[in-house]
Amino acid sequence: MIALVAPFDSNGNILLLKRNAKQHCGDSWSFPGGKVEAGETEHTAAMRELREETGLTGSDWQYLGQHSFAYPDRLLHFHLFRCLCKDTKPLACESPHAWVKHCRLSAYPMPSANKELLHLLNEHRYLFPVTGNP
Repeated sequence: MIALVAPFDSNGNILLLKRNAKQHCGDSWSFPGGKVEAGETEHTAAMRELREETGLTGSDWQYLGQHSFAYPDRLLHFHLFRCLCKDTKPLACESPHAWVKHCRLSAYPMPSANKELLHLLNEHRYLFPVTGNP
């Protein structure tokens, strides 16, 4: 299982990370996240991965849903969360990153599995921060 996070800033932008070229689906953009470790809940894993990959902590956590995706060489099972990162000053990403408006997500090449998670974001638009510019 993999826990992913769609972290929002207070302007409604979503944080994306660029995958290393040597990783599966390298050089594409994805949400922060990673494997759920033994003894962890999906939510705990999402909070840990956000902190490890970005240096950020979130508030107002919401579970958006789950989705499975089969690549020819692997089956992935995702749990997607969203959170609000009011303070982005501690941002220290381990890879290139971008804060992106929801309407601009399609401009960032993503792994097929991540693209299929976008419907969960669309279904839960009412949870997004409403401050800032659209």
